[in-house]
Amino acid sequence: MFKKYGILLWLICLLVPGVYAQEAISVLQRPITISIDSSSVEDIIDQLVLENDLYFSYNPQILPQGLYSCHADKKPLKSVLRQLLPVADYQIEVIDNQIIIKRIEKAPLRVSAQIIDRDNHEPVPYASVTIDGQSIGTITNSDGRFDLVIPQRLLDHDVLIGCLGYVEYRITPDSLKNVNQINLKPVSYHLREVRVKPVDPEEIIARFRSHIVDNYTLTPQLMTTFYRETVRQDGKYMGMWEAVMEMLKSPYRGVGSDKVRFIKGRKSEFNRSYKDVKLKIQGGPYYITKLDVVKNLESFLDPQYEQIYRYKFEQPIVYNGRVAWVIRFSRKERVDYPCFNGYFLIDAESYALIMADFSLDNKSLKILGESFIKKQPHNVKTQPIRAEYKITYRELNGKWSFYMARTDVQFRVRNKENHQRSIFRSVSDMVVTQQYRFPRRARFGPSGIFRSNDIFTDFIGDYDPQFWENYNVIKPDEDLRNALKQNVDSTENKNQ
Repeated sequence: MFKKYGILLWLICLLVPGVYAQEAISVLQRPITISIDSSSVEDIIDQLVLENDLYFSYNPQILPQGLYSCHADKKPLKSVLRQLLPVADYQIEVIDNQIIIKRIEKAPLRVSAQIIDRDNHEPVPYASVTIDGQSIGTITNSDGRFDLVIPQRLLDHDVLIGCLGYVEYRITPDSLKNVNQINLKPVSYHLREVRVKPVDPEEIIARFRSHIVDNYTLTPQLMTTFYRETVRQDGKYMGMWEAVMEMLKSPYRGVGSDKVRFIKGRKSEFNRSYKDVKLKIQGGPYYITKLDVVKNLESFLDPQYEQIYRYKFEQPIVYNGRVAWVIRFSRKERVDYPCFNGYFLIDAESYALIMADFSLDNKSLKILGESFIKKQPHNVKTQPIRAEYKITYRELNGKWSFYMARTDVQFRVRNKENHQRSIFRSVSDMVVTQQYRFPRRARFGPSGIFRSNDIFTDFIGDYDPQFWENYNVIKPDEDLRNALKQNVDSTENKNQ
């Protein structure tokens, strides 16, 4: 059961582009009759959906709390909704025949800082930066830097900064405004301090599988995500494509698949002097969700394929004050099946899988060969030379779920005619910046649904530095910021 993630690639020659307003009026002016007492706003919306064939999209956490009554006899839907959602506090709009409810927020607080290791003073990449008790957050980039947008209503909540192997750091938003650098304290946990030592790694893996329904979310979750793709040729950036997307995360029990919906995106393409090939990733945001090795058991976690792997314990580590088993795996000798090598972390108390970091070994890359490539010019020879993946989970309200994923794939490309060689590197990152229970009778799509054969770069518009407004995103690292600045400057000079 081998899966390829986000690595179906196209190599193609560079030489080879007032309805909503009417829809809103028709839906919001629809006559509604309803009579319901002592019910939550969500229950009232559910009744509207059932009796009137309506579709809503909203975060249940933003709805007014308490019990309400709602009575109407052939009144416009907008009037009925305004009984529950005051115009001063809520925005109601219709997109794709779907009624969107948003809370009107005051201007948020924007904070930035760099996270470094207290002992060696090195940046701490991919640390989580979240609001205490909430699903809102982001991660640090490879330079340890982050930007965080904090809604006004959450300014009384601390900001939590965590990373594997470090003591969790807590700071108030008001204090964070005046801080440029945060030092994380490394922690160590010796094996002799662990009270219960497992018999063998396979036993821990079996316990992980048996506890999936206890540890992971069993209700559909709507996740706001930030997704970025970058491509480099011989170390130089060729382009950056990024977007805010919504993911409907299906329960961890059952056979439902995850769906991804495009919201807004931007792109910037550099170094147009490269005229040999252009790399496009097919299904990037779609395939990166398949990295969820808990939802889609990968071979190194699947009991059907355990016999082809060798497992061993490494030094346990501490994550948010709890011990995590570190289990490393690799193929056994004389196994010709495509395999991964790497390691994963399992919480020693709950047996939840926290993180997996894995890659295809050299033998697997040779076995798979050109199956990585969807299409390439006749005069080009392409060979995959590296394929690395990482998936991290986080705990919210006692349940674990998908948090962030990363793919890093390299190809060696050779032109058969002039014998020129290049190394292409494609990196994709996705992080969940907000998460909440999907409303009981809401609809996801169909507009904007991203499918496996879609080309992400074809979905989005040109680069705009002010594009993201109040969305949380991953701050570009210094190399990418420099490339973006040079590209913007070059474009402005050409337009003068």
